[in-house]
Amino acid sequence: MNETRDVAANKELWFEVGPHTTTSTLDKVFNLPYDAIVVPAELLPKIESVTLPQRVQLAVVCDDVDPQAELLARPALRQKLKYIFTRRPEHLEAWISRRDVTVGLWSNVDDRQSLDRAAELAARGGVLVVQFADPTNIPLELVLARAEPRGTRVLKKVATAEDGEVSLLTMERGSDGIVLRSDEIDEIVRLGGAREQAMTVQYAFEDAVVTKVQHAGMGDRVCVDTTSELFPDEGMLLGSTSSGGLMVCSETHYLPYMNLRPFRVNAGALHLYVWGPDQRAVYLSDLRAGDQVLVFDGKGRGRPVTIGRLKIERRPLLLVQATVRDTPVNVFVQDDWHVRLFGAGAEIRPSSEIRPGDRLLGYVDQPGRHVGLRIRETIKEL
Repeated sequence: MNETRDVAANKELWFEVGPHTTTSTLDKVFNLPYDAIVVPAELLPKIESVTLPQRVQLAVVCDDVDPQAELLARPALRQKLKYIFTRRPEHLEAWISRRDVTVGLWSNVDDRQSLDRAAELAARGGVLVVQFADPTNIPLELVLARAEPRGTRVLKKVATAEDGEVSLLTMERGSDGIVLRSDEIDEIVRLGGAREQAMTVQYAFEDAVVTKVQHAGMGDRVCVDTTSELFPDEGMLLGSTSSGGLMVCSETHYLPYMNLRPFRVNAGALHLYVWGPDQRAVYLSDLRAGDQVLVFDGKGRGRPVTIGRLKIERRPLLLVQATVRDTPVNVFVQDDWHVRLFGAGAEIRPSSEIRPGDRLLGYVDQPGRHVGLRIRETIKEL
């Protein structure tokens, strides 16, 4: 099985409101992939008149009083409250029983004693935000090591996008998220782009030697329409078995009788697996609007895209069988010239022109799936 690097898992990007944060700054944050805003309790009046987008959650930092009491007079903010953070661990016992919010700890690290305390907090589980006085990420590595056995989510507070970019990838896993405290628009925009970069994956594609091409009669064919623009070097990884698949191109190449569909992959038969984030491979029949799948370029770099629509129609199908090393893989695609696969050199190959002996772009995976997730059991897919 090929090595697969996936660093997308649950990375989050938060923005902390400061005394000088303006409404225009918040508007920029809301139009970038930030998941939450963090507000010190004393600054809650600052955002009372701000309409938070539906996807953006609210986190409040409060050490002296229960912040929910502060929010009772602000029902719109109370409804958005997702997290309460405190620097005082003794508050956890008083606030942990609330079912509608997540209570977390906020820790500043500026010496060995405070680092040991942060590591101890990380070993307790839950959510931890850590701010480091020094630029080195060695203390973050120690906190992450203590956090992993308990599944603690660790977010690092930073003042620059560069610090956030590095921290997302520390120890390969990286922090679970970044809290940015800066009102510099360039920093806010740059970190938003870094989050998208951290969600990419790398698959090791290989040559797949075609062994059989066969007209397969009528079947239900699925077009996967995404909410993103796809590019000529991108497509989706599809296969009849979880052992692997072949790369099917996006509809971004010349069509003589119709306009291009730069959001679409004419994926193939309803039963096929398509590879998605978090090392999932799911049936096309299970996909729904709002789900995410991966699109890859010819070098195996993948990015998640959201499904906007599935278009299922009865069409004649073509079976393309191949082997990657000694592993058989295959796809059933619409039996038509305008459906293309990637050749081994990432060149575009019309499906109707593929012949036994040709080399396509393929991938071998660990076989065995249950509801899209890998499982360890004896399984044969023929």
